[in-house]
Amino acid sequence: MLAGPPQLIKTSAGFPILCLHDSSYNLAHLALINDSGSRDDLPVGSGVTHCLEHLLFKGTSDRSTFQVLSELENKGGDLNAFTTKERLVLHASCPAVHSLHALDLLGDMWWYSKWSEEEFRKEQKVIREEIGMYQDNPEESLLEEFEVMIFGRNALSHPILGFEDQLTALTPKKVHTYYRNIFLHRPTVLVYHGPLEPNEVKAAIERRLPKSLKTSGSVKPKAHRHRPQALRQSKFLEKVQDFNQAYGMIGGRAPSVSNKNRWAIALLFNWLGGDHMSARLSMELREKLALVYEIEAHYSPYSDTGMWSVQFSCDQSSHRLVQKRVEQILNRPSMSTPTATECKIAKEQMIGRILLSEENRLQNLIGWGQAFLDGNRLLATHEIIDRIHRIPRTAVLEAAHHLFRDIPRRSLLWTCAP
Repeated sequence: MLAGPPQLIKTSAGFPILCLHDSSYNLAHLALINDSGSRDDLPVGSGVTHCLEHLLFKGTSDRSTFQVLSELENKGGDLNAFTTKERLVLHASCPAVHSLHALDLLGDMWWYSKWSEEEFRKEQKVIREEIGMYQDNPEESLLEEFEVMIFGRNALSHPILGFEDQLTALTPKKVHTYYRNIFLHRPTVLVYHGPLEPNEVKAAIERRLPKSLKTSGSVKPKAHRHRPQALRQSKFLEKVQDFNQAYGMIGGRAPSVSNKNRWAIALLFNWLGGDHMSARLSMELREKLALVYEIEAHYSPYSDTGMWSVQFSCDQSSHRLVQKRVEQILNRPSMSTPTATECKIAKEQMIGRILLSEENRLQNLIGWGQAFLDGNRLLATHEIIDRIHRIPRTAVLEAAHHLFRDIPRRSLLWTCAP
Protein backbone atom coordinates (compact mmCIF):
# COMPACT_ATOMS: atom_id res chain seq x y z
CA MET A 1 0.00 0.00 0.00
CA LEU A 2 1.27 3.52 -0.80
CA ALA A 3 1.86 5.18 2.55
CA GLY A 4 2.87 8.60 1.26
CA PRO A 5 2.69 11.43 1.02
CA PRO A 6 5.72 12.15 -1.18
CA GLN A 7 8.54 14.36 0.07
CA LEU A 8 8.68 17.90 -1.31
CA ILE A 9 12.14 19.00 -2.46
CA LYS A 10 13.22 21.90 -4.65
CA THR A 11 16.00 22.49 -7.13
CA SER A 12 18.39 25.41 -6.71
CA ALA A 13 16.08 27.41 -9.00
CA GLY A 14 13.10 26.60 -6.77
CA PHE A 15 11.49 24.06 -9.10
CA PRO A 16 9.28 21.71 -6.98
CA ILE A 17 9.63 17.92 -6.96
CA LEU A 18 7.40 15.46 -5.11
CA CYS A 19 9.44 12.32 -4.51
CA LEU A 20 8.15 9.05 -3.08
CA HIS A 21 11.26 7.01 -2.42
CA ASP A 22 10.79 3.22 -2.40
CA SER A 23 14.09 1.31 -2.54
CA SER A 24 12.36 -2.06 -2.95
CA TYR A 25 10.12 -1.02 -5.86
CA ASN A 26 11.27 -2.39 -9.22
CA LEU A 27 9.34 0.14 -11.31
CA ALA A 28 9.49 3.91 -11.65
CA HIS A 29 6.57 6.27 -12.28
CA LEU A 30 7.06 9.95 -13.02
CA ALA A 31 5.12 12.88 -14.43
CA LEU A 32 5.39 16.57 -15.15
CA ILE A 33 2.14 18.41 -14.40
CA ASN A 34 1.45 21.94 -15.62
CA ASP A 35 -1.29 24.21 -14.28
CA SER A 36 -2.73 24.84 -17.75
CA GLY A 37 -5.71 23.19 -19.36
CA SER A 38 -8.45 23.83 -21.88
CA ARG A 39 -9.95 26.63 -19.77
CA ASP A 40 -6.64 28.50 -20.20
CA ASP A 41 -6.48 28.27 -24.02
CA LEU A 42 -7.75 31.77 -24.76
CA PRO A 43 -6.84 34.24 -26.15
CA VAL A 44 -4.50 32.05 -28.25
CA GLY A 45 -7.27 29.74 -29.44
CA SER A 46 -9.49 26.95 -28.14
CA GLY A 47 -7.65 23.63 -28.18
CA VAL A 48 -4.10 25.01 -28.03
CA THR A 49 -3.15 23.17 -24.80
CA HIS A 50 -4.35 19.82 -26.13
CA CYS A 51 -2.60 20.54 -29.42
CA LEU A 52 0.62 21.21 -27.50
CA GLU A 53 0.16 17.86 -25.72
CA HIS A 54 0.40 16.15 -29.12
CA LEU A 55 3.37 18.25 -30.24
CA LEU A 56 5.48 17.43 -27.17
CA PHE A 57 6.02 14.02 -28.80
CA LYS A 58 7.27 15.46 -32.12
CA GLY A 59 10.93 15.90 -31.27
CA THR A 60 13.27 18.07 -29.24
CA SER A 61 16.55 19.91 -29.73
CA ASP A 62 18.35 16.61 -29.01
CA ARG A 63 15.88 13.92 -30.11
CA SER A 64 13.96 13.15 -33.28
CA THR A 65 10.30 12.17 -33.22
CA PHE A 66 11.34 8.53 -33.61
CA GLN A 67 13.72 8.76 -30.65
CA VAL A 68 11.09 10.37 -28.43
CA LEU A 69 8.55 7.67 -29.27
CA SER A 70 10.85 4.64 -29.14
CA GLU A 71 13.60 5.20 -26.55
CA LEU A 72 11.62 4.38 -23.44
CA GLU A 73 9.40 1.78 -25.09
CA ASN A 74 12.52 -0.08 -26.26
CA LYS A 75 13.50 -0.34 -22.59
CA GLY A 76 10.12 -1.80 -21.61
CA GLY A 77 8.64 1.53 -20.54
CA ASP A 78 5.53 3.52 -21.39
CA LEU A 79 5.19 7.20 -22.31
CA ASN A 80 1.95 9.16 -22.60
CA ALA A 81 0.14 12.43 -21.83
CA PHE A 82 -3.32 13.86 -21.28
CA THR A 83 -5.04 17.24 -20.99
CA THR A 84 -7.87 18.20 -18.65
CA LYS A 85 -9.82 21.40 -18.06
CA GLU A 86 -7.00 22.72 -15.84
CA ARG A 87 -3.90 20.56 -16.37
CA LEU A 88 -1.52 19.10 -18.94
CA VAL A 89 0.23 15.94 -17.72
CA LEU A 90 3.21 14.20 -19.37
CA HIS A 91 3.92 10.86 -17.69
CA ALA A 92 6.06 7.75 -17.96
CA SER A 93 6.47 4.35 -16.31
CA CYS A 94 9.44 2.03 -16.76
CA PRO A 95 11.65 -0.59 -15.10
CA ALA A 96 13.38 1.15 -12.20
CA VAL A 97 16.84 0.67 -13.70
CA HIS A 98 15.87 3.19 -16.42
CA SER A 99 14.64 5.92 -14.04
CA LEU A 100 17.38 8.40 -14.95
CA HIS A 101 16.78 7.90 -18.66
CA ALA A 102 13.03 8.50 -18.20
CA LEU A 103 13.70 11.70 -16.21
CA ASP A 104 16.01 12.96 -18.94
CA LEU A 105 13.49 12.15 -21.67
CA LEU A 106 10.57 13.88 -19.94
CA GLY A 107 12.67 16.92 -19.15
CA ASP A 108 13.88 17.12 -22.74
CA MET A 109 10.34 16.86 -24.13
CA TRP A 110 9.00 19.41 -21.62
CA TRP A 111 11.53 22.22 -21.94
CA TYR A 112 13.09 21.69 -25.38
CA SER A 113 10.19 20.57 -27.56
CA LYS A 114 10.26 21.57 -31.23
CA TRP A 115 8.17 20.61 -34.22
CA SER A 116 8.05 21.12 -37.95
CA GLU A 117 5.23 22.57 -40.03
CA GLU A 118 4.60 19.07 -41.42
CA GLU A 119 4.26 17.51 -37.96
CA PHE A 120 2.01 20.34 -36.83
CA ARG A 121 -0.39 19.86 -39.75
CA LYS A 122 -0.38 16.11 -39.18
CA GLU A 123 -1.44 16.54 -35.56
CA GLN A 124 -4.08 19.11 -36.52
CA LYS A 125 -5.65 16.46 -38.73
CA VAL A 126 -5.44 13.82 -35.99
CA ILE A 127 -7.18 16.13 -33.50
CA ARG A 128 -9.93 17.00 -36.00
CA GLU A 129 -10.58 13.26 -36.31
CA GLU A 130 -10.68 13.03 -32.50
CA ILE A 131 -13.28 15.80 -32.41
CA GLY A 132 -15.40 13.90 -34.93
CA MET A 133 -15.17 10.74 -32.82
CA TYR A 134 -16.33 12.64 -29.72
CA GLN A 135 -19.24 14.13 -31.63
CA ASP A 136 -20.33 10.61 -32.58
CA ASN A 137 -20.19 9.51 -28.94
CA PRO A 138 -23.50 10.48 -27.26
CA GLU A 139 -22.16 10.45 -23.69
CA GLU A 140 -19.23 12.71 -24.55
CA SER A 141 -21.18 15.14 -26.74
CA LEU A 142 -24.01 15.27 -24.17
CA LEU A 143 -21.48 16.23 -21.47
CA GLU A 144 -20.00 18.98 -23.64
CA GLU A 145 -23.41 20.54 -24.25
CA PHE A 146 -24.35 20.20 -20.58
CA GLU A 147 -21.16 22.00 -19.52
CA VAL A 148 -22.26 24.96 -21.63
CA MET A 149 -25.54 25.01 -19.68
CA ILE A 150 -23.61 24.97 -16.39
CA PHE A 151 -20.74 27.34 -17.17
CA GLY A 152 -22.17 29.49 -19.97
CA ARG A 153 -19.56 31.50 -21.86
CA ASN A 154 -16.85 30.80 -19.31
CA ALA A 155 -13.89 28.85 -20.69
CA LEU A 156 -14.75 25.90 -18.43
CA SER A 157 -17.49 25.12 -20.94
CA HIS A 158 -14.99 24.77 -23.79
CA PRO A 159 -14.23 21.22 -24.97
CA ILE A 160 -10.75 19.96 -24.11
CA LEU A 161 -10.08 19.15 -27.76
CA GLY A 162 -11.12 22.66 -28.77
CA PHE A 163 -13.55 24.04 -31.31
CA GLU A 164 -12.73 22.84 -34.81
CA ASP A 165 -12.72 26.32 -36.40
CA GLN A 166 -10.30 27.70 -33.79
CA LEU A 167 -8.12 24.59 -34.02
CA THR A 168 -7.92 25.07 -37.80
CA ALA A 169 -6.88 28.72 -37.26
CA LEU A 170 -3.91 27.71 -35.08
CA THR A 171 -0.45 27.96 -36.64
CA PRO A 172 2.91 26.50 -35.58
CA LYS A 173 4.03 30.00 -34.60
CA LYS A 174 0.96 30.65 -32.40
CA VAL A 175 1.40 27.35 -30.55
CA HIS A 176 5.15 27.91 -30.14
CA THR A 177 4.52 31.40 -28.72
CA TYR A 178 1.98 29.95 -26.30
CA TYR A 179 4.42 27.19 -25.33
CA ARG A 180 7.39 29.49 -24.70
CA ASN A 181 5.70 32.60 -23.32
CA ILE A 182 2.75 31.18 -21.37
CA PHE A 183 2.83 27.43 -20.77
CA LEU A 184 6.43 27.19 -19.49
CA HIS A 185 5.79 30.06 -17.07
CA ARG A 186 2.77 28.46 -15.40
CA PRO A 187 3.22 26.51 -12.12
CA THR A 188 4.62 23.03 -12.79
CA VAL A 189 5.58 20.12 -10.54
CA LEU A 190 7.55 16.91 -11.14
CA VAL A 191 6.32 13.80 -9.33
CA TYR A 192 8.39 10.61 -8.97
CA HIS A 193 7.85 7.22 -7.32
CA GLY A 194 10.67 4.69 -7.44
CA PRO A 195 13.99 3.60 -5.95
CA LEU A 196 15.98 6.76 -6.71
CA GLU A 197 16.93 8.87 -3.71
CA PRO A 198 15.35 12.35 -3.68
CA ASN A 199 18.73 14.00 -4.33
CA GLU A 200 19.26 11.74 -7.38
CA VAL A 201 15.90 12.82 -8.81
CA LYS A 202 16.76 16.45 -8.09
CA ALA A 203 20.16 16.20 -9.78
CA ALA A 204 18.68 14.46 -12.83
CA ILE A 205 16.04 17.11 -13.43
CA GLU A 206 18.46 19.97 -12.72
CA ARG A 207 20.55 18.78 -15.66
CA ARG A 208 17.54 19.42 -17.90
CA LEU A 209 16.17 22.62 -16.39
CA PRO A 210 16.76 25.66 -18.63
CA LYS A 211 19.15 28.13 -17.00
CA SER A 212 16.71 30.91 -17.88
CA LEU A 213 13.83 29.22 -16.05
CA LYS A 214 12.42 31.48 -13.36
CA THR A 215 10.27 29.83 -10.72
CA SER A 216 9.59 30.35 -7.07
CA GLY A 217 8.57 26.72 -6.69
CA SER A 218 5.33 27.82 -5.06
CA VAL A 219 1.77 27.72 -6.32
CA LYS A 220 0.62 31.17 -7.35
CA PRO A 221 -2.98 32.43 -7.37
CA LYS A 222 -4.78 31.52 -10.60
CA ALA A 223 -4.90 35.12 -11.80
CA HIS A 224 -5.25 33.96 -15.41
CA ARG A 225 -8.59 32.29 -14.66
CA HIS A 226 -12.03 33.86 -14.50
CA ARG A 227 -14.65 32.33 -12.27
CA PRO A 228 -17.99 31.70 -14.04
CA GLN A 229 -20.96 33.81 -13.08
CA ALA A 230 -23.59 32.40 -10.74
CA LEU A 231 -26.45 30.36 -12.19
CA ARG A 232 -29.82 32.09 -12.37
CA GLN A 233 -32.98 29.97 -11.96
CA SER A 234 -33.38 26.36 -13.05
CA LYS A 235 -33.59 25.55 -16.76
CA PHE A 236 -34.57 22.53 -18.84
CA LEU A 237 -33.61 21.78 -22.45
CA GLU A 238 -34.86 18.90 -24.59
CA LYS A 239 -33.49 18.10 -28.06
CA VAL A 240 -34.09 15.42 -30.67
CA GLN A 241 -30.89 13.63 -31.71
CA ASP A 242 -30.04 10.86 -34.14
CA PHE A 243 -29.31 8.14 -31.58
CA ASN A 244 -31.13 4.87 -30.87
CA GLN A 245 -31.88 5.63 -27.21
CA ALA A 246 -32.43 8.60 -24.91
CA TYR A 247 -29.73 10.32 -22.83
CA GLY A 248 -30.06 12.84 -20.04
CA MET A 249 -28.11 14.91 -17.53
CA ILE A 250 -29.28 16.80 -14.47
CA GLY A 251 -26.92 18.89 -12.36
CA GLY A 252 -25.60 22.22 -11.22
CA ARG A 253 -22.69 24.09 -9.69
CA ALA A 254 -20.69 22.65 -6.81
CA PRO A 255 -17.86 23.79 -4.49
CA SER A 256 -14.23 23.92 -5.61
CA VAL A 257 -11.44 21.44 -4.91
CA SER A 258 -10.30 23.57 -1.96
CA ASN A 259 -13.69 23.73 -0.25
CA LYS A 260 -13.66 22.37 3.31
CA ASN A 261 -16.80 20.26 2.61
CA ARG A 262 -15.43 18.56 -0.51
CA TRP A 263 -14.92 15.23 1.30
CA ALA A 264 -18.56 15.17 2.43
CA ILE A 265 -19.68 16.00 -1.13
CA ALA A 266 -17.49 13.24 -2.57
CA LEU A 267 -18.99 10.78 -0.07
CA LEU A 268 -22.52 11.88 -0.98
CA PHE A 269 -21.99 11.32 -4.71
CA ASN A 270 -20.20 8.02 -4.24
CA TRP A 271 -23.22 6.81 -2.26
CA LEU A 272 -25.73 8.34 -4.66
CA GLY A 273 -24.29 7.17 -7.98
CA GLY A 274 -20.75 5.85 -7.71
CA ASP A 275 -19.32 2.99 -9.76
CA HIS A 276 -20.86 0.23 -7.64
CA MET A 277 -24.09 -1.67 -8.20
CA SER A 278 -25.57 -0.80 -4.80
CA ALA A 279 -25.50 2.97 -5.42
CA ARG A 280 -28.84 4.62 -4.55
CA LEU A 281 -29.77 5.75 -8.07
CA SER A 282 -28.80 2.43 -9.63
CA MET A 283 -30.81 0.47 -7.07
CA GLU A 284 -33.87 2.69 -7.51
CA LEU A 285 -33.99 3.10 -11.29
CA ARG A 286 -32.14 0.09 -12.65
CA GLU A 287 -32.56 -2.77 -10.19
CA LYS A 288 -36.05 -2.01 -8.84
CA LEU A 289 -37.76 -0.33 -11.79
CA ALA A 290 -35.60 -1.42 -14.77
CA LEU A 291 -35.96 2.07 -16.26
CA VAL A 292 -32.34 2.82 -17.22
CA TYR A 293 -29.45 1.11 -18.94
CA GLU A 294 -26.91 3.16 -17.00
CA ILE A 295 -27.06 5.88 -14.37
CA GLU A 296 -24.21 7.58 -12.51
CA ALA A 297 -23.65 10.64 -10.33
CA HIS A 298 -20.47 12.71 -10.38
CA TYR A 299 -18.83 15.54 -8.48
CA SER A 300 -16.21 17.41 -10.54
CA PRO A 301 -14.34 20.05 -8.51
CA TYR A 302 -12.12 22.67 -10.16
CA SER A 303 -9.77 25.30 -8.74
CA ASP A 304 -12.47 27.96 -8.26
CA THR A 305 -15.81 26.18 -8.75
CA GLY A 306 -17.23 22.75 -9.52
CA MET A 307 -20.08 20.80 -11.07
CA TRP A 308 -22.32 17.96 -9.94
CA SER A 309 -24.32 15.81 -12.32
CA VAL A 310 -26.50 12.76 -12.73
CA GLN A 311 -26.18 11.15 -16.15
CA PHE A 312 -28.39 8.38 -17.53
CA SER A 313 -29.32 6.48 -20.66
CA CYS A 314 -32.64 4.73 -21.20
CA ASP A 315 -35.20 3.56 -23.72
CA GLN A 316 -36.95 6.32 -25.64
CA SER A 317 -40.30 5.41 -24.10
CA SER A 318 -38.95 5.88 -20.54
CA HIS A 319 -37.03 9.16 -20.71
CA ARG A 320 -39.68 11.41 -19.15
CA LEU A 321 -40.38 8.95 -16.35
CA VAL A 322 -36.65 8.60 -15.62
CA GLN A 323 -36.17 12.35 -15.50
CA LYS A 324 -39.19 12.74 -13.21
CA ARG A 325 -37.98 9.97 -10.91
CA VAL A 326 -34.45 11.40 -10.65
CA GLU A 327 -35.89 14.81 -9.79
CA GLN A 328 -38.11 13.25 -7.13
CA ILE A 329 -35.15 11.49 -5.54
CA LEU A 330 -33.04 14.66 -5.51
CA ASN A 331 -35.89 16.73 -4.05
CA ARG A 332 -36.70 14.32 -1.21
CA PRO A 333 -34.19 14.31 1.68
CA SER A 334 -35.22 10.78 2.65
CA MET A 335 -34.20 9.58 -0.82
CA SER A 336 -31.19 11.79 -1.62
CA THR A 337 -29.33 11.46 1.69
CA PRO A 338 -28.04 8.35 3.46
CA THR A 339 -29.36 7.15 6.79
CA ALA A 340 -26.89 6.75 9.64
CA THR A 341 -26.37 3.09 8.74
CA GLU A 342 -26.08 3.87 5.02
CA CYS A 343 -23.58 6.64 5.78
CA LYS A 344 -21.37 4.19 7.66
CA ILE A 345 -21.53 1.72 4.75
CA ALA A 346 -20.84 4.52 2.25
CA LYS A 347 -17.65 5.40 4.12
CA GLU A 348 -16.43 1.81 3.96
CA GLN A 349 -17.22 1.70 0.22
CA MET A 350 -15.33 4.91 -0.42
CA ILE A 351 -12.32 3.77 1.61
CA GLY A 352 -12.32 0.43 -0.21
CA ARG A 353 -12.25 2.14 -3.58
CA ILE A 354 -9.41 4.38 -2.49
CA LEU A 355 -7.40 1.35 -1.37
CA LEU A 356 -8.20 -0.51 -4.61
CA SER A 357 -7.17 2.52 -6.67
CA GLU A 358 -3.73 2.43 -5.08
CA GLU A 359 -2.95 -0.49 -7.36
CA ASN A 360 -2.60 2.25 -9.99
CA ARG A 361 0.45 3.93 -8.47
CA LEU A 362 0.93 6.34 -11.36
CA GLN A 363 -2.64 7.61 -10.97
CA ASN A 364 -2.09 8.20 -7.25
CA LEU A 365 1.20 9.95 -7.89
CA ILE A 366 -0.46 12.30 -10.38
CA GLY A 367 -3.23 12.89 -7.84
CA TRP A 368 -0.65 14.12 -5.32
CA GLY A 369 0.84 16.42 -7.94
CA GLN A 370 -2.55 17.91 -8.73
CA ALA A 371 -3.30 18.40 -5.03
CA PHE A 372 0.00 20.28 -4.73
CA LEU A 373 -0.93 22.59 -7.61
CA ASP A 374 -4.36 23.11 -6.04
CA GLY A 375 -2.63 24.30 -2.88
CA ASN A 376 -4.05 21.47 -0.77
CA ARG A 377 -2.05 19.59 1.85
CA LEU A 378 -0.79 16.22 0.68
CA LEU A 379 -2.34 13.42 2.71
CA ALA A 380 -1.03 9.97 3.50
CA THR A 381 -3.38 7.04 2.99
CA HIS A 382 -4.07 6.64 6.70
CA GLU A 383 -4.91 10.37 6.90
CA ILE A 384 -7.40 10.05 4.05
CA ILE A 385 -9.05 7.04 5.68
CA ASP A 386 -9.22 8.87 9.02
CA ARG A 387 -10.69 11.94 7.34
CA ILE A 388 -13.42 9.87 5.69
CA HIS A 389 -14.27 8.14 8.97
CA ARG A 390 -14.63 11.54 10.63
CA ILE A 391 -17.06 13.00 8.07
CA PRO A 392 -20.19 13.80 10.12
CA ARG A 393 -23.49 12.73 8.62
CA THR A 394 -24.75 16.27 9.20
CA ALA A 395 -22.14 17.53 6.69
CA VAL A 396 -23.47 15.10 4.08
CA LEU A 397 -27.06 16.22 4.74
CA GLU A 398 -26.06 19.89 4.52
CA ALA A 399 -24.23 19.25 1.24
CA ALA A 400 -27.26 17.52 -0.28
CA HIS A 401 -29.60 20.32 0.85
CA HIS A 402 -27.30 23.00 -0.55
CA LEU A 403 -26.68 21.31 -3.91
CA PHE A 404 -30.11 19.81 -4.59
CA ARG A 405 -32.43 22.43 -3.11
CA ASP A 406 -30.62 25.78 -2.68
CA ILE A 407 -28.84 26.09 -6.05
CA PRO A 408 -30.56 26.34 -9.45
CA ARG A 409 -30.04 23.25 -11.58
CA ARG A 410 -29.94 22.44 -15.26
CA SER A 411 -31.51 19.51 -17.11
CA LEU A 412 -30.60 18.34 -20.60
CA LEU A 413 -32.48 15.55 -22.37
CA TRP A 414 -31.67 14.04 -25.73
CA THR A 415 -34.53 12.06 -27.21
CA CYS A 416 -34.69 9.93 -30.35
CA ALA A 417 -36.35 10.94 -33.59
CA PRO A 418 -39.82 9.33 -33.86
